[in-house]
Order: sequence, then structure tokens, then C-alpha cells
Amino acid sequence: MENMTPGTFLNFMNGRVGAKVFLFNEAGLYKGTYPSRVEDVKGDLIGLSHPLLRGALLPVLRNVELKLKVETEGALYQTVVSVARGGPHDGVPVLWVSPVSNAERVQRRYFVRVPCLLKTSFFLLEGEGMKAETEEWTHAVSRDISLGGVGVLMPLPLSERFSEQDRVLVRLPLQEGTWFLTGKVVRKLRKEDAWEMGFAFEAMPGSVEKPLGAFIRQQELAGRQ
Repeated sequence: MENMTPGTFLNFMNGRVGAKVFLFNEAGLYKGTYPSRVEDVKGDLIGLSHPLLRGALLPVLRNVELKLKVETEGALYQTVVSVARGGPHDGVPVLWVSPVSNAERVQRRYFVRVPCLLKTSFFLLEGEGMKAETEEWTHAVSRDISLGGVGVLMPLPLSERFSEQDRVLVRLPLQEGTWFLTGKVVRKLRKEDAWEMGFAFEAMPGSVEKPLGAFIRQQELAGRQ
């Protein structure tokens, strides 16, 4: 299936509650990329878990149009949605959106995950008064990275500091400079004397998306040689 009308896309999404999506705000103060997930589909509305910005709900005005991308069954679809309203739904903050354009099947560029070795650092965001400038960072070498998150192999003593769903500040040293992103622990698997850990970025500001995207493309091309 290459393209879908808004109505067909709603039917398509109705059976995909729990699917991971990305919302792209391409203008304004909160320009950036925000991960979310499908919570419900009702009538002509799709309920998405409300995106976060630095641990708080992302401010979004009604009728603002956002780009939505969803990966399902090995395919990536993109459409434009209009924000209808926000509010709690079954105890979860939900952003209700309505598709306003045809959904198109697109290349999987955003979800490309490339192997790489980066000296990443993580700061656990918890408690009052904790400051990344003075508190201890946890260092680990990355295994792979995408615009959605980073995977690392972390020695046992260090990995014990983190649990799934913990929020962290991630420090990424790239050629253009060092960048900081908020994220959370989404995967923690035991691998002999270490833990394989996955960190999902909560948001992707445009100022970080460009250099990180360039780095990913560079690594992808290098892997083909």
C-alpha cells in the first residue's frame, strides 16, 4: 500500500494501538521531533501519548498542523495531522489529532540505525537540586545510534544506576560539537558481564537533528564501502 486517504489511514491506524510514531513540529519556538505512540482511535481522531519536552507536556495549540510518521509492518508512512485537543484518556495525557492529508509511504531514513562508537555520557535526572554541571555522569561507548535513540553496552557496576523508564540527559560528542538531549531508558538486557541498554530520545530539536542526521548518513555510507 503506497498512499492512503485520511479515512483509509484512520482505519489503518485503528488496528495499531501501541505503535510508535514521531511528530515533527517544523516551525516556531518548539520546532523539533518528538516520539509518541498510538493510544486510541475514535471517529476521525487519533489519540497519541502527549509528547514531552524536558519532562513536561509539550505545549501545542489547537489547529496546529504537525507531520506524523509511523513505522508498522516494515513500512514507514507519513501524513499531516491537525491538533484537535488534548486531555487525559484512561489516565494517560493524550493529544488528539486528525489527518488532513493523504498518507504516503516514504523511505525509512528517520529509523535508520547505524553502528558507531561514540563516547556517550548519561546523567540520571532525578531528585531536586541535582545539577549536571556538578553531579556524576555515567560514561559508555555507543553500539548504534539513530535519530530516535542510542544503544550502548554498559558494564555491570555502572548499569545498576539505571532502570527502565528512568529519564536521563544524554551527551553526544559529534564532530560539529557536543550536543545534549533528554531521553529515557527503554531497554535493558543482560549480556554476560555487561548490560545492553537502549535510550530513546524524548525530543529532537532542529539544531541537533541536522548534525546528528549528517553523522548517521556519514556512518551509513562508510558501512557500505
